[in-house]
Amino acid sequence: MNKLRLASFGIRGYVGESLPPTTVIDFASAFATYVDGGRVLLGRDTRYSSPMLHAAVLSGLMSGGCEVFDLGVCPTPLLQFAVKSYGAMGAVSITGGHNAMGWNSVTLIGADGAFIEPVGGESVLDSFHARIFRQSDWCSIGKVKQIEDAADSYFETLAQWVNLEAIRKANFRILIDPVGGAGCAYLDAFAQQLNLNVVSVNAEPSGYLAREPEPRPRSALQMASIIGHTGAQAGFLLSSDMGRVSMVTETGEPTSEEYTFPLIANHVLAKKSGPVVTNICTTRTLDEIARRHKVPLIKTRVGQAYVLSTVRDTQAVLGGEGSGSVALPAFSPAFDGFMMMALILEAMAETELTLSALVKQLPRYHIIKRTVPCGSRDGYLAVDALRELATQQGQGEVDYTDGLRVDFEDSWVHVRISQTQQMVRIIAEATDAETAEQRAEESIRVIQKIL
Repeated sequence: MNKLRLASFGIRGYVGESLPPTTVIDFASAFATYVDGGRVLLGRDTRYSSPMLHAAVLSGLMSGGCEVFDLGVCPTPLLQFAVKSYGAMGAVSITGGHNAMGWNSVTLIGADGAFIEPVGGESVLDSFHARIFRQSDWCSIGKVKQIEDAADSYFETLAQWVNLEAIRKANFRILIDPVGGAGCAYLDAFAQQLNLNVVSVNAEPSGYLAREPEPRPRSALQMASIIGHTGAQAGFLLSSDMGRVSMVTETGEPTSEEYTFPLIANHVLAKKSGPVVTNICTTRTLDEIARRHKVPLIKTRVGQAYVLSTVRDTQAVLGGEGSGSVALPAFSPAFDGFMMMALILEAMAETELTLSALVKQLPRYHIIKRTVPCGSRDGYLAVDALRELATQQGQGEVDYTDGLRVDFEDSWVHVRISQTQQMVRIIAEATDAETAEQRAEESIRVIQKIL
């Protein structure tokens, strides 16, 4: 079941099964061909397999004549921010992100710092499948330069995009759990810039992920149990690439990752009006926040590449997903954990409200997330069966933007094929938990009949 997953913005697989170094070399060679041997930034996370994949990517890029600026262990949003600063044609991030330890991926970033555009990504895939690569001779092989100060410019610029005086004056004490990932080495710089007293949890970059790397309530039980004893005003859980954030309030409540985007949107839109972009299966809480601030909410397919491509096209103020991902495009076209934490702290400092009080300002729903393991063929058959059933029943408003979404007055359900794992994902949300569970189970029963 752990098959190689190909997408326009990268490849993902299970190391030792579907993601061998030879495949990674070919994929990096295809990207080197796409950028025509130009300058490329390279960064990785702390997973056991990342040094091996780093060597493979480096080989592929150098063979294509690329000048590689190697940032070493580096959070993906920081790598994305650095692309323009170093005048690069793009970047490659090696990170498993929110996936379990055995997984890893090679993600492509374009010259604008966002995930590579789908058209460009398809060009890379064409080269990868055809195995037609740019090759440099012995005297024009690419060179490598080690970059060790990329974080300085990043945190200095970050400080300019928030109310630094208010945050520093608040002298917050917070918990941060980077799950032993790429953000570990950067917590001190973040704390120093914002005058934070940071208590770190799972911050040893050993390659071992001490909890589920996807930040969500069930991953936050450890932090929720200790936050009251530390006197911290907020707790933050991050994915290993620093692209996702969930929160734990000062009262010990582990909030759904779905509330990260609405809380930030409620704060940012009070200052600047404009469109907001999200995917098709983000909580209705965000819909209500958009209506509250009288701004359009534009919905796309699931995935950072699709969301931020639409952000750029619509000149949106914010983009994000219900997975705990938010981008402030005026700062950087990236789902950025450091920026998310800074904006949440800014909201607390400026309103003089606790994190639990800010969360209480949000309309709240009951959301259920389920998965059904299956191969792609069976997955597509299952989604087609659900589409046919929805058409026959004629109940609810149907949307085919990505898979199938059906909206009812009091609830909605969304079913799609995962682009990163061999499974079908089902998300249901309602005003009460029973209805949300019922909507999810109805879809699961149809899928299981197909399987």
